[in-house]
Amino acid sequence: MQGVPTRPQKMVTHNWGNLFRDLVAAICADAVEEEEYCRIANLLDRDVGVLESWLASLGKLECTYWVCAFSVNQHCTICGGNPHNATDSVTGDLHP
Repeated sequence: MQGVPTRPQKMVTHNWGNLFRDLVAAICADAVEEEEYCRIANLLDRDVGVLESWLASLGKLECTYWVCAFSVNQHCTICGGNPHNATDSVTGDLHP
């Protein structure tokens, strides 16, 4: 990637009621093909270096994910407008 625009390989949605750590753990679990994310959530809490080494050893640090929580301005649809004239951070287009 190294500053080069890259298409995501997978799309991830979220639940506002969950911990952010669990979202990250679920993404990492997918990358390493784990069926559950609890072990990875524990590593995020206790030793992120071990998790990073695990991902690196499997060649998974370059996996790309599109996370809707970061990529979609949900306020423009939830709030019924764009009172602050927010723009898309990539295209510069004004949000509706």
